[in-house]
Amino acid sequence: MSFASRALVAMLVSASALSSVNAAEIAVSSVTASSTFYTYNATNLINGNGLVGNLHSGNWEGKWLLDSVTTGNLTFDLGGLFKVASTTIWNYGPGCCGEGRSVQDLSISLSTDGVNYTEFGSFVLAKPETDPFGGETLALGDTTARYVRFDIKSNYGEQSYTGLSEVKFNGVTAVPEASSLAYGLIGLATAGLLMRRRSSAR
Repeated sequence: MSFASRALVAMLVSASALSSVNAAEIAVSSVTASSTFYTYNATNLINGNGLVGNLHSGNWEGKWLLDSVTTGNLTFDLGGLFKVASTTIWNYGPGCCGEGRSVQDLSISLSTDGVNYTEFGSFVLAKPETDPFGGETLALGDTTARYVRFDIKSNYGEQSYTGLSEVKFNGVTAVPEASSLAYGLIGLATAGLLMRRRSSAR
């Protein structure tokens, strides 16, 4: 088998392997909020504070709240392009000050550049009734994105605050689109043929 043929096969096998990798947890780079009450910092949503296994303790130190409003938004920076398979959300839940602060209506939008967002869908989150409490997983369709925005539309009855406890994302590093891969293969094949011709000319 020629050099070019071997290289083409290797690239095709690698691309196939990458596309079949199981989704894993994405280490979120940062999160910003439209507002934050007191020390209920948005960083609590991505640092595992309050989680014991897959359950949240309900302690206020591990939660985030909007500041004196019931609607707002969060923007998560995943730190690079990923095919985002799902998000798991631990709602505000019981513990400090009542589960009425839990998010009810939520829309999720995704972006590759942090400027142009496309809404993926609207969701109704469950209100946790027990303490500690588990998360709720929402499918995000393997959408390629770096930024994920949560638009919080309503809560479960609290008049002044709305919050969440923890958010995680699962996915795989985004691979080139089929057209880009095809161009790359063509380029490699051309380079291989040129090398072969040069070798034959010697």
